[in-house]
Amino acid sequence: MSAGPTPRAGTRTGESGLDFRLTRRLGAYVVGHKALVGVSLAAMLATDLLQVLVPALVKLGIDRDVASGDLRGLRTTALLLAAAMVGRFVTQVGFTVIVEMLGQRLLFDLRLDLLRKVLRLGNDYFDRTPVGSTLTNVTNDVEAVRQFIADGIVNILGDSVKVLFILGAMVLINPALAAVTFITLPLFAVATVAFRNALRHGFRGVRAANAAINTALSETVTGIREITVLNYQARSLADFQEHNRDYLRSYLVVVRAFSRYFPTIEVVTHVGMLTVMLAAHFTIGVSLQIGDVFAFSGYITMLFMPLRQLAEKFNSFQSAMAASERIFAMLDRDESIAVPSPAAPLPPRGEQGAGVAFRGVSFAYTPGTPVVTDLSFRVQPGERIALVGGTGSGKSTVINLLNRLYDAGGGVVEVDGVDVRLIATDDLRRRIVTIPQSLFLFSGTVHDNIALYDRSVGRAQVVEAARAVNLDAFIRSLPRGYDEEVLEEGKSLSTGQKQLLSFARAFVRDPDVVIMDEATSSIDAESERLIEDATATLLAGRTAIVIAHRLSTIRSVDRILVLHDGALVEEGDHDSLLARDGVYAKLYRVQMLALADRRPGENR
Repeated sequence: MSAGPTPRAGTRTGESGLDFRLTRRLGAYVVGHKALVGVSLAAMLATDLLQVLVPALVKLGIDRDVASGDLRGLRTTALLLAAAMVGRFVTQVGFTVIVEMLGQRLLFDLRLDLLRKVLRLGNDYFDRTPVGSTLTNVTNDVEAVRQFIADGIVNILGDSVKVLFILGAMVLINPALAAVTFITLPLFAVATVAFRNALRHGFRGVRAANAAINTALSETVTGIREITVLNYQARSLADFQEHNRDYLRSYLVVVRAFSRYFPTIEVVTHVGMLTVMLAAHFTIGVSLQIGDVFAFSGYITMLFMPLRQLAEKFNSFQSAMAASERIFAMLDRDESIAVPSPAAPLPPRGEQGAGVAFRGVSFAYTPGTPVVTDLSFRVQPGERIALVGGTGSGKSTVINLLNRLYDAGGGVVEVDGVDVRLIATDDLRRRIVTIPQSLFLFSGTVHDNIALYDRSVGRAQVVEAARAVNLDAFIRSLPRGYDEEVLEEGKSLSTGQKQLLSFARAFVRDPDVVIMDEATSSIDAESERLIEDATATLLAGRTAIVIAHRLSTIRSVDRILVLHDGALVEEGDHDSLLARDGVYAKLYRVQMLALADRRPGENR
């Protein structure tokens, strides 16, 4: 769901006067549920009107029925009073249920919009942004906005209408007493303005500290093994304590604001009551009816209650404004991977897979620090090539650009002669499958992790893929077979089993191009023998690009491309490159020496 125009990412609100713009954008989400909004407003108005009617009925019963001794009239008034109270109970319950439904619908819309945005963002965003910050956007920040919309906006409208009803009733009952009561309102306004400014400052700090806490927690949980092995517990705990201190300091600003504000409002309320009593005694005198005093006593308490509640709503309001700044900053982020419109169609799949070409490609993750410079090469359909080079040579960057996780800064990356920037990303990634060193598994069944929840992939296709990679026997040995639940991140599977499962995923996708990021580097010898058989079947009729860390595994490829400092420095087969005695030969000798240095039985 889209909302209206908004401040760009990083825009600060509050002091700059943009609260209205943020509220208007949040309002665009509210307008999407007009029926719920209309019913809640009707229930709110009915509740307020019935509540304001109660003191008026009390005055009527005292001044008309009790004063004249009209018991029949008093009975009628009492029945009206009871009906007003019961009606208010019913409308209040209905209002509460409906407004909470509205809040949950809005939470659903906002979270969905945020996750859509996250899925569209390029990898450059995730390179710069801590995971905890994104989690805070999608969870805590959205919840703060929901609380404000469900418990804030509608209630603010209700309290505002209630104040108008109360003021109108006071003027109708006794204009002179009403004028005396209004004298105290400027005191309330001054206290509220000071309170508002303190809250905005405090809640901005609370949100920033909360994001840092989420980031620290995410890093601790995902990296617990390394933290334990490297004896990093003390440093990790110290960092977390510091983030907690920042949260405490920021929240204490909020607490101090509340601690000063509410006693002030209590004083203003009592001053209003005292002023009315003094005015009744010294100024109005005997012309004042006793029912007026009872009614105004009720109305003054009733008047400052919604005013106080309005001020309390600044709690959720300021929290929501701080949260909405972050939410809309996320939604307004530029998407580095632009969606082509219209997208260029890819040619029909050939018998040998798809061709790949890099033409003068340059790229830098950080401006001014190029990783790939003027890189050009071509992979013919059905050809098997290997990318070789030292750390930082640009091997992974080539794969990232081909998958369009990033866009080249210069030059063109092509698949079957079509610039990847002109291909719909879904079409591109259906044609290309990357088998990584470390597979990420989702919570779900073995079947779901192979099919990736694609409903067009049936059980027969999943079983066929598992058989092709020699994984079917292992899966059938599980208690529930293909319906066995895989624990978070595949903790119930060995490294070799995870890699075999990644090969099964590739089979199911039936790609044109297979990228293998040294997919057998983490597999034991027995599993490697199984997967070597599957590799021949997988690569038949497909183009293959292998990122080789172990040079001994790539002798069977058609061509080896040697990268150094982001440039192509050598290419050829294994024997010709060794004979050239260049970069490849040096890398090969270093690896052979390292392997020879490993004695049998050593675990290094």
